[in-house]
Amino acid sequence: MGVERPGGAGEPGPGACPRCARDLVREATQSGERERAKEWWRCPGCGFLGRPDLGGRPVLHPFRELTGDDADFVFCGWEDCNRAGEAFAWNSRLCEWIVCTACGRENVRRIKRVSP
Repeated sequence: MGVERPGGAGEPGPGACPRCARDLVREATQSGERERAKEWWRCPGCGFLGRPDLGGRPVLHPFRELTGDDADFVFCGWEDCNRAGEAFAWNSRLCEWIVCTACGRENVRRIKRVSP
């Protein structure tokens, strides 16, 4: 997992945590060679996690904690480490972007089929 302070690498970060106002830390997923790493922001104080808006708006979309079997990441096996982003429609299914806070990998989780 890459870690970078907001404003590093020539690009401004989202600033302060919306919950506790501490500086956010940039994290990047460990993606395969074909895909570009996706970034998300973590608060070292209260644990807030958010991802940048895909449309380029200056907004962070919060992740939520998952419970039960959904909280365990299928690839590394760590328990209670999955965080889910907002749901989106993809390939006639409702999906969520899942990030593992332990290993830094990401995955798309299918929730249910969407009727046409």
